[in-house]
Parts: sequence; C-alpha cells; structure tokens
Amino acid sequence: VEDCGYTNVWDQFSKELKEQFGLPQFPLMYTADWLCRLEYGWGFKEASALKQVARCHLPMFFIHGDKDDYVPTWMVYQLYEAKPQPKELWVVPEADHAHSYLFNTEEYAQKVKAFVDPYIR
Repeated sequence: VEDCGYTNVWDQFSKELKEQFGLPQFPLMYTADWLCRLEYGWGFKEASALKQVARCHLPMFFIHGDKDDYVPTWMVYQLYEAKPQPKELWVVPEADHAHSYLFNTEEYAQKVKAFVDPYIR
C-alpha cells in the first residue's frame, strides 16, 4: 500500500523550493544535486519512486488525497502509470496530505483489506 508517494526527490524538492521560498530550480537544486552526487554518489533524480515502482511486480495499492498540496496529486497518476499490474488506485475526495485514513477510516480499512486479502490468504 502506497499512500501519498512522490515521484522523485528532484520533483518534490523543486516544488517545495518554489512554494515555500519562491525560488527557481537553478542554481540551488543543481548545486545541491551536484553536492549529493559528490558526497553520496547519487543524485536527486536517481532517488526515484517512479523508477522503483516500474520494476516492482508485486501488487500495489496507490492512495492519494485529491486535495494534497504537499505531495501533489498529479504525482500519484505518474506512479500508477509506471507500475505494472497488479495495481489499483484510489484518489480520496477532499483529503489533503496523509489524511486519507483520518477522514475516511472505515472506507480506507475496507479498501485496503479488499485489495490485500487475495494476496495474503
């Protein structure tokens, strides 16, 4: 079960940089990416949920609030498209970031159970 996932670190950091500080990607994102490569051997675009779900053949249930402005809802559609079957998507009406369960506890539990049950019995 994947709830509120982002596409990759570059996308998420760039979004936050713009929204919280009004700054463009260049030069800060490029400099931070370069420093990360230098220090750790990987870059922000390599830290990619998109690349990982594309390789995953296990069942995956994607959940995302349609009012999520921290990890934008558009990201779940890219993740879902990248993932091979079996998969399912639930975009939760009126839920913001990480509140799908809080606002829809019974429905959330029912949907997760319905998705997981065939694979664990």
